[in-house]
Amino acid sequence: MIRTAGSRLPAPLSTALAGLWLVALVVVQALRGVVVPRYRALTLAAAVCVWLLIVLGGIVRVTGSGTGCGRSWPVCNGRWLPALEYHALIEWNHRLVGFLVGWLMLATVLSTILFFRRPRRLLYAALLAGVTYVGQALLGAITVWLELDHKWVAAHMGNSMLLLAAIILLAVFARLAPAQMAQPVAQGSSRLWWLAVGTVGWTYLAMFTGSAVIGYEAELACPSWPHCSTESWFPQTWEQFVSFGHRIAVGFSDVLMLALGVTIWRTRRQDQRLLRATHLLGTLYVSQVFLGAFTIWWGAPAFLRGAHLALAALTWGALVVMTAFIRLGPTSPEPPEGRDSPQGERAHDPYNSRVPAGVRVYISLIKPRIIPLLLIPTVASMLIAASQQMPERPLLPLILLTMLGGTLATGGAHAINQYLDRDLDARMRRTRSRAVVTGRVSPRNALIFGMVLSGTAFFQLWATVNLAAAALAISGNLFYVFVYTLWLKRTTVQNIVIGGAAGAVPPLVGWAAVTGNVGLPAVLFFAIIFFWTPAHFWALALVRQEEYRSAGVPMMPVVHGEAATRRSILRYAIVLLVVTLLPFATRSLGLLYLTVALALGIVFVIRALELVRKGTTARAWRLFMYSNTYLALLYLSMVIDRLLALGWLGI
Repeated sequence: MIRTAGSRLPAPLSTALAGLWLVALVVVQALRGVVVPRYRALTLAAAVCVWLLIVLGGIVRVTGSGTGCGRSWPVCNGRWLPALEYHALIEWNHRLVGFLVGWLMLATVLSTILFFRRPRRLLYAALLAGVTYVGQALLGAITVWLELDHKWVAAHMGNSMLLLAAIILLAVFARLAPAQMAQPVAQGSSRLWWLAVGTVGWTYLAMFTGSAVIGYEAELACPSWPHCSTESWFPQTWEQFVSFGHRIAVGFSDVLMLALGVTIWRTRRQDQRLLRATHLLGTLYVSQVFLGAFTIWWGAPAFLRGAHLALAALTWGALVVMTAFIRLGPTSPEPPEGRDSPQGERAHDPYNSRVPAGVRVYISLIKPRIIPLLLIPTVASMLIAASQQMPERPLLPLILLTMLGGTLATGGAHAINQYLDRDLDARMRRTRSRAVVTGRVSPRNALIFGMVLSGTAFFQLWATVNLAAAALAISGNLFYVFVYTLWLKRTTVQNIVIGGAAGAVPPLVGWAAVTGNVGLPAVLFFAIIFFWTPAHFWALALVRQEEYRSAGVPMMPVVHGEAATRRSILRYAIVLLVVTLLPFATRSLGLLYLTVALALGIVFVIRALELVRKGTTARAWRLFMYSNTYLALLYLSMVIDRLLALGWLGI
């Protein structure tokens, strides 16, 4: 029962508040000697624990453990230590982390008020975090005491996201130098800023509606897509309105995030801090989409629903960080020599100091920035193959094992390539800082490292996936090393055209990993990358042609000139557009993919045509960068098309 004598608070709550007040006095004294590094660590710890609190709160909800500790609060069923019972343990751990967050929030807010009131961003973020934490604690306690309905549960989740945003902002501001924090918004960024604010606001609304869907148990209220149900296009009941409204909110949030990412790329891509935050957000958001698909596919088990919420909170945090960087503006212009020397490369990357030098240098051998572009087609091919022929084993572990093997095989080929091309790399400005050229790794060690990775990739794929995937992966590795690097690259202008077959192998590996063979769709996906490669690399060759000329590499612009290269890029762009329509013509993919492929392909052709008419280095560089985005979006559309066709994204 709840104690209601007069205006007295429940005894456990009174005791807790008194303890907090007494310890607060001690904390204030201890914080007088606080220094900036400790303050940064404090705010970061608070942000991590708040995220963990949200995750545990989601687990409480999806497992139905909200009443696991009864109506007593902050104790569990009248006891400070819970009984060894499933729901009681989950709810008790949630409350324990909440208690820890309380101390961290107290220390954070007090230290900010006492010692870090300047710049004002710190104070405002700390006060907002403190207010939302108090609101979170009160909402949680009241919800338990009074057993409130779904609206209050949704409000509790919505407030938790505000708390997470506030404490993340405080942690970000605390890690920036005062000069950086005082910098105004970059000139001409007002549209970008308001677009970011709109995206944040609408995404918050989308998450709030998602909480309402769970609260009203409306996950299956609209089982069809894009319409609500087979009986009606539009929702009829309240639960259907909640489910359908969440679907619309998420869809519009997708559009806003895409528009925000494109705008950042067009206007602020020189801001490396902002660009890293954008890449992180994109990675988390796409991962959340895939995890949502797996959640539905596997019947929405509690652990996947909890993981989905955890990833959603991380995505929300990344969006908040990105918006803060938009508001603050770029820190400083890039160093002019950037990556032209090992010293410049180390200065360019502020995170390099966190990784031992010996590890960094070997990581650089595998060219880690290129590998994701090869893994995306692998995963896409696997998901599409699974939609046609479900594997006998769980798909998610199979994808992870195939990605590991693909990373090892690709990294091994890149390391051997740097061993074989060390003479050419030394004569090219773009590559003369590579580890083998500068002597940070001896040629012998680079060769051994590449061979070990390649051999490990083959045996790992054979043992954990299947022999077909292992054979295809190692064949792509050997083709890249022996056919492209040793022969084609140095002897013929068609080096990229023929050598592109090595980069087109990943979809074959992915398909074979699921089915054990190579089907027609996999061959079409191979053809897409094969015909994409010349236009992609020749655009880069137009920008770097003087380097290729000095190194003696017979690239198209060096041998036949810029005009012929631009015309060849246009021809391959047209062929690529036609080839991308074949998966729809063979009924491997559906209407959504066709729409995206047409849109992306037409833009590719238009940009190639502009390059032919008004050929400039800037246009060639923009086409090269667009080709990267083109391939990633094209394969992402393949996956979404199949997920929608099978109803895996129907909720």
